[in-house]
Amino acid sequence: MKRKIPWNLIIAKLKGDITKKGNAQLNVWLAKDQNLQLFEELQTLWEKVQLKTAAYEPDLEFYWKELSTYMEKKEKSRDFLPPEKEKNKTFSIPHFTRKMAAACILLILALSGTFFLGQISTTKKNQTQTFVSMNGKSKVVLSDGTEVWLHSNTTLTFEEKINKREAELNGEAFFNVTHNKKIPFLVKSNDLTVKVYGTKFNVNSYTSSDNTIVSLYEGSVALLAGDKTIMLKPGQEGNYNRIAKNLKIAYGDIEYAKSWTNDQLHFENKNIREICKYLSKWYSAEIIIDKRIPNDQSYTFTLQNEPLEEVVRIMARINSFDYQFLENNKLVIRPQTIK
Repeated sequence: MKRKIPWNLIIAKLKGDITKKGNAQLNVWLAKDQNLQLFEELQTLWEKVQLKTAAYEPDLEFYWKELSTYMEKKEKSRDFLPPEKEKNKTFSIPHFTRKMAAACILLILALSGTFFLGQISTTKKNQTQTFVSMNGKSKVVLSDGTEVWLHSNTTLTFEEKINKREAELNGEAFFNVTHNKKIPFLVKSNDLTVKVYGTKFNVNSYTSSDNTIVSLYEGSVALLAGDKTIMLKPGQEGNYNRIAKNLKIAYGDIEYAKSWTNDQLHFENKNIREICKYLSKWYSAEIIIDKRIPNDQSYTFTLQNEPLEEVVRIMARINSFDYQFLENNKLVIRPQTIK
């Protein structure tokens, strides 16, 4: 009988967002010395993998070597073999080792949702950092102290030099910029530059989209596009179309723009369309609601880390409807078919 490893709790613990209930469950598991040893080794392994890089590209050879070494050690120590009383049972070491290696790889890809590709430092005031958020939201702290929340499939490169703070973004990020009135903070993305000295704002700018949307939550920012410079006020959004080369300013739903950065979402008597607007942002999903679905059915609930499928399944039980998940993270909601 093989040992059951709570990978989801381990990942949450290392990410720093484990719940009280989850932490209590993990502590029970960690009470055994062999489990605690495994956790500590995984923690050390991740730290090594996270810091090792090769010219800003993931050093896959290094990662595999680290994982292979780890697995060989585990096999030699027979740490994953059944206890003495189970020795007479069939147990495939190679098969289980492959599963463990796959789990470790998934751990590396999933931890904190962010993969730190590299940092080159020539002086204390001259360094470049590159981050990639591969699965869900995550938070990073740049070398100047600026906090950045990264949405899924987002790449951020930050360069800090004397009299220069410059970031390049592909994807979506929420910035809480450390104030420095002498050195502006620049965010460049899709032909648009955001210039700030210290403020909070959201930038939605995937290369797959023609539009870059900057939503200002606090302070003020300047938007630079070609020879145009426009100032944003709190509550305003700047929408730049890189094809038409035009920049439009309007007041927008700033709370919605930054909702994906929250630790939880709470809905109080909201209809399905209002809720799905936020769910789409939260889960980076395209949600299509059939026009026949009524708006007079309300929901009240709070969500944290629940999978989208679980949320929709519960909603469908409360107010009956059919739903279907399609490719490319697309969800279709239709009236329930009477059978």
